[in-house]
Amino acid sequence: MLHYSEHWSTAMILLAVVAFAAGPSALGLLIVRRRWRAADLHPGHDVVGFAFGVVGVIYGVMLGFVLSAIWGQYTHTDEIATLEGVSLRNLHRNSYALPATNQVVIRAALIAHAHAVVEDEWQTLRYCQESQLAQNTMERIWQSYYAVNPETDAQKAWLAESIHTLNEMALLRRVRILAADQTVSGVMWVLLLFGAVATCGFMHAFGVERFRAHLLMTATVAVLILLILYMIYALDNPFGGEPHLTPEAFIRFLKAHPTPE
Repeated sequence: MLHYSEHWSTAMILLAVVAFAAGPSALGLLIVRRRWRAADLHPGHDVVGFAFGVVGVIYGVMLGFVLSAIWGQYTHTDEIATLEGVSLRNLHRNSYALPATNQVVIRAALIAHAHAVVEDEWQTLRYCQESQLAQNTMERIWQSYYAVNPETDAQKAWLAESIHTLNEMALLRRVRILAADQTVSGVMWVLLLFGAVATCGFMHAFGVERFRAHLLMTATVAVLILLILYMIYALDNPFGGEPHLTPEAFIRFLKAHPTPE
């Protein structure tokens, strides 16, 4: 279901999370209430409350730590993609200082690479795969610079600066590709899911007289936890799911420079 959710709208995801969290919570509470009355659960309130407090604090800290770390990686990847687009713009601008015979070739290669990133690589990264098309256009850029034969000192300086910028762009692209790999380990997911079940399970052990109030509190905790877990899953791959990053820097580059002339 999580892979299908990549094509869902935000409203559909919220409805699915609410249904998936509230449904089992309500069913579990109904089963508990059929087995024990609220009055039967009152004597254990102190113990259950203490255990719930300990488990809740530990799980809350763990959940917050993971979400904070994943959000930091998400925003860092967004910054990397933006800097990569800026490097593309800088290379385009610097090309005007190189020999006239190489300028159009270089700019055409840069534009082709931007198209490959927007139209192909951003899609393949949703599945943690590198785009061969984007790799080929990157090689095309390198080949266009290998062919430059500077005639003046100024052209040599601009070529050296452009090669430096190109190396930076290649590094940024590699970091962006690596960011598509999921970083939350299987062991961490086991801990997160076990903590969610334990926390929601303790909610069923309270002897609240009003069933509807108890159901509302239990469902609220379950929905909140599941929403955070979904956010961790979605942000773990910043190019897939909802929310996800967009190639805005590359799109703006193509709007500003639609042709190499």
